Amino acid sequence: MGTASKRLSKIFDKVLLVTAYASGAIIVLMMLSMSYEVAMRYFFLAPTKWVADSAGYMQYALVLLGAAWVLKIEGHTKIDIILLRLPPRTRTIINIVTSSIALVACALFLWKGVEATWVAYVRGDFLYHEVEVPLAPLYAIIPFAFLLLCIQFGRRVYNHWHSLSANKLGKAGEVTS
Repeated sequence: MGTASKRLSKIFDKVLLVTAYASGAIIVLMMLSMSYEVAMRYFFLAPTKWVADSAGYMQYALVLLGAAWVLKIEGHTKIDIILLRLPPRTRTIINIVTSSIALVACALFLWKGVEATWVAYVRGDFLYHEVEVPLAPLYAIIPFAFLLLCIQFGRRVYNHWHSLSANKLGKAGEVTS
């Protein structure tokens, strides 16, 4: 990997870290807003109109924003009972195939997310619940998150492919640098 690509990789890792921290901050914000709702409802008999809807929006944002970082640290749930019994080379090939399939799926979500965001922006769509919320900013999280996932799955494919061709597999079949 050249100097420029290493620099881009470090920048991308920092972007993932920022999105991970953003997800954590959203969790704290959700907790505070729900606590505020409970206090207002039960102590002051003045429930809010915005907390329930905004908590749903925040939940959606925190999951999408944190997904690529979780993928980077290999934190997603895996059912590897069979995979662990396979030779390292076979495991790496399976990782290349599954990451490639996931890359294509994420690319489709990215494309459809851009499309939906653009339509919502052009039409000026709003969600009409207790509080009116413009849809385009909510939808914009989708293509952003799936762009990050596409890049991260692409990195996984590249790293596994490189380890396969360079025969850099450890005993566990994971990529070693």
